[in-house]
Amino acid sequence: MSDEDELFTSLLFGGGKELEDGRSYVVKEKKPERGLALFLNLVEKGYRPLLVTRQHPNHVRKGHIGVEIRAIWLSTTLGKDYFDPHNLTALTNVVVAHIGGGGKSAILLDGLEYLMINNEPARLWKFVEYLNEVVAQTSAILLISVDERTFEPRDLALLERNAVVIERP
Repeated sequence: MSDEDELFTSLLFGGGKELEDGRSYVVKEKKPERGLALFLNLVEKGYRPLLVTRQHPNHVRKGHIGVEIRAIWLSTTLGKDYFDPHNLTALTNVVVAHIGGGGKSAILLDGLEYLMINNEPARLWKFVEYLNEVVAQTSAILLISVDERTFEPRDLALLERNAVVIERP
């Protein structure tokens, strides 16, 4: 079993390894199930949650009754907590404000592929790198759930460069 798989197993079923504050993690998976499990584990430990997702917020809230999660929907539809995928500046401001809100924060970014098809690559990688820098200076944890099949090898390497990678089993 790889170190990343051991980390995931120990987090879900108890053990010595823990996600570290101030770190970014790339969770490779087809659907954001492992990333969500890690995220909810952090919420149970008292981290303030922020979910940035392509899933509609009502679906997220219905699926996790009893857990108060602020969900931001990446969509061109207008509404409360709906963010246009082209507006990385507004999304950055929300994430940074959440992290700066005090205490420990957990952010799950599920929708990087959607942001990738709606933005120039250089803008997207600057966004990800800035989030990594902000997280590194705080007690926040950033989880980025991705399906590696959607990335070119160069782009995947850029994403993995400043993050801990958790592979699929």
